[in-house]
Amino acid sequence: MSIFSSNKDTKDTTPSYTPQSNPMPSPASTPSHSASNHSSSSYSSSASYTSISEGTNLEGQIKIEGDIKVEGVIKGTVTSKGKVMVSSTGKIDGDVICQNAEIAGHVTGKIKIADILILKGNAVVDGDINTGKLVIESGVKFNGNCTMGVAAVSSAPSLPKADPIQKPTTVELNVS
Repeated sequence: MSIFSSNKDTKDTTPSYTPQSNPMPSPASTPSHSASNHSSSSYSSSASYTSISEGTNLEGQIKIEGDIKVEGVIKGTVTSKGKVMVSSTGKIDGDVICQNAEIAGHVTGKIKIADILILKGNAVVDGDINTGKLVIESGVKFNGNCTMGVAAVSSAPSLPKADPIQKPTTVELNVS
């Protein structure tokens, strides 16, 4: 007899086992892995995300439909139709292409964001940025060129083109 059965007519006569203590926390006591719990921003594209944990090293391209949180190291391009979050322990050596991003770690490469890029705390960005909107907190180090507005949005792959009447804003920053 199997433990898992889809047959409703089969009766299980084996005694049931109920553990006295559960070493794993129950789902009710475990924090949900949703992007909304990790950010108060309302522009997240989905309720859950893929996580690259601290201590994980990946090489190659990552293409994802939803959101991704990077706490480890990625060497290669990260492309997302949702949000890319790079924690303070996260590092990406490659391009980042997505709808929205929140970076608190280190990114070396081009960043193309269709909507909003938030650079938090002690983030370090070495490379050019193309974004619709940019938020930079105090303490961020950014070395590169920044293009904002329509030009950035229209250059993002797989995203609808913006109204070409608006002129893009170009900002060059060297923040230390």
